[in-house]
Amino acid sequence: MTLGQKIKEARLSRGMTQKELVGDYITRNMLSKIENDSATPSVRTLEYLAGALGLPTGYFLSDAVVSDGTAPDGLDEARSAFRSGRWLDCLAALEADKKAGTTDEGYLLHAYAGAYAAREALARGEVAQARELAETAQYYNQEGMYSAPHLSCQLSLILGECFTRLGEEGYETQRDFLRKALERLEAAHNGY
Repeated sequence: MTLGQKIKEARLSRGMTQKELVGDYITRNMLSKIENDSATPSVRTLEYLAGALGLPTGYFLSDAVVSDGTAPDGLDEARSAFRSGRWLDCLAALEADKKAGTTDEGYLLHAYAGAYAAREALARGEVAQARELAETAQYYNQEGMYSAPHLSCQLSLILGECFTRLGEEGYETQRDFLRKALERLEAAHNGY
């Protein structure tokens, strides 16, 4: 199966239109070209599409298949929870199976599930939980093979909002955090 076919199959299996998948990142026309194998996505675009589809970037770069629940890698429960939008259950499954949770896909699941869970916690006003989830997700995003700069930016925004809501006691922490976030962004920029 070609790269374009894999992307199209993953999109259709999730019931997504091309417009829903691309958002504001690329044009629908570009996605159509990618799916028809008349254009090859950049690494950044592939990372974005994989993230939007809830799949590891490596899925599109190898002959790996999405687990049907019988794979012996220990990630089936975490994958199932992730696909169902049960972010905290996904994180719990990854923590329960330390071996599976420390694979590159495990790190990717940690990062994305943690980011989604942090957003939800922040929306509920649970700032301390949101901060903890976002900081942990940032760690896994930075350490994994499939580190995504766009996710790092999103997590930085979540953490910035957490620090803002903490008021004056969060000022020093926020300043230090933002300094480190800028350093990470510069490093990511220099790496591309």
